[in-house]
Amino acid sequence: MNDDGNTMTRRNRSAARGLSALVTLLVLAALLAGCSEKLQLYRPGALAMVTGTVTFRQRILLPLSVQGEVRLLDVTDGGEGVELARVELPAPVRVPAPYRIDFDAARIDQRRNYVVEATLFEPGTGGGPGRVWFRTAAPQYVLTHGNPIYLELMLEMTR
Repeated sequence: MNDDGNTMTRRNRSAARGLSALVTLLVLAALLAGCSEKLQLYRPGALAMVTGTVTFRQRILLPLSVQGEVRLLDVTDGGEGVELARVELPAPVRVPAPYRIDFDAARIDQRRNYVVEATLFEPGTGGGPGRVWFRTAAPQYVLTHGNPIYLELMLEMTR
């Protein structure tokens, strides 16, 4: 006990100041880490996924040879985008067709824009491109800026 009747000793006060300084340093380190060059939603090295379904409004039965693909693209820099991942929908495609695109989570930067696009097509002869039946008409944003990781893609018939 000290002279003013308090039970806190000098050692306890010193420990409390040290703890306060440690907490301050940890908060400062956390703030600095938040300002890193690449802001990430996922742990580096972790696998992540975008899921959903592919469908269309028309009441038609597609030929048995029609297959599809769903792609995850980085469209931040414009143009057709940079493909990060893709999944194939094997023939025969029946809608609604579920999809799951697995990708490396470390490639996702919160400052960038990502879209999912889907195409249903008939392969051409000799491995070349064939007839495209359906595709996504507008960008379907995912992952960043509050966009979802699950999308129901409504495709439009091509002419």
